[in-house]
Amino acid sequence: MSNKHYVGEAGTSLRLDTGVVIGSASFQFIQYQKPSGVEGSWAGTLFSSYSALAETVGIYFVARTLITTDLTESGEWRFQAQVGAVDGTWLGETVKVEVLDTFE
Repeated sequence: MSNKHYVGEAGTSLRLDTGVVIGSASFQFIQYQKPSGVEGSWAGTLFSSYSALAETVGIYFVARTLITTDLTESGEWRFQAQVGAVDGTWLGETVKVEVLDTFE
């Protein structure tokens, strides 16, 4: 397998590194912008792993396992973690991912 991503792929874990500990978050989402400009969000889960941004292990990630109806367009997608707690809501850095049509 390669690091390429395709329209309709499923089972891939999309993990967004926030760089800050988010273990006490009361909600978490992955916001997206499709190549067509349409925006939306998916429910996310907290994920613990090594954070390159924080340079340590902990709950720094918002994750989602993709299903076939998630990546519906080819082109540049933008993703951003959103987490919230009683005292506020925060956004992570925007991540850009190129999604290809089948056989590209």
